[in-house]
Amino acid sequence: MKKPKPAPIADDRLTTLRAQGLDVTGIADRDGTPLVQWRNPPTEAERAQANLILPGALHDA
Repeated sequence: MKKPKPAPIADDRLTTLRAQGLDVTGIADRDGTPLVQWRNPPTEAERAQANLILPGALHDA
């Protein structure tokens, strides 16, 4: 019998951003700095809200 694949571990940072109502698709790391990947280009208010949760994060629209 094959062993089942382990379930992917949910990223707490992504879960937190989505819980705040932000439309993000993922979070990557660029040289140790979080890179927030947005589904649609974010407004300035959305960027500011994400920066409160992840200080110093880069944004990829």
